Amino acid sequence: MDERTERIGRNEDLFRKVNDQIEGVNEAFGTITGTMSILCECGTLECIEQIDLTVDEYRELRTEPTRFAVRPGHEIPDVERIVERHERYFVVKKAEGEPARLAEDLA
Repeated sequence: MDERTERIGRNEDLFRKVNDQIEGVNEAFGTITGTMSILCECGTLECIEQIDLTVDEYRELRTEPTRFAVRPGHEIPDVERIVERHERYFVVKKAEGEPARLAEDLA
């Protein structure tokens, strides 16, 4: 695996883990407001944009370790593909092979 692909995968995993850590707080607010905020899970470490999801959207996202929520335009086509388009965010899935294996190993 080339260094760039690994760095992107590790960055996305970092944001996924941060979002998982704050999920409990978000769920509590989600039951009141109907939505919760997570960090964009794109592969750019400097990105700190937020995405509003429903609790159910977040739970669905987490059913597959190769899926990540990103702001529109933050997808990286050579390591992932868009599998869902929503007004507020896209769901990307890691490309088969090394990118998907890394996401699964880090999950």
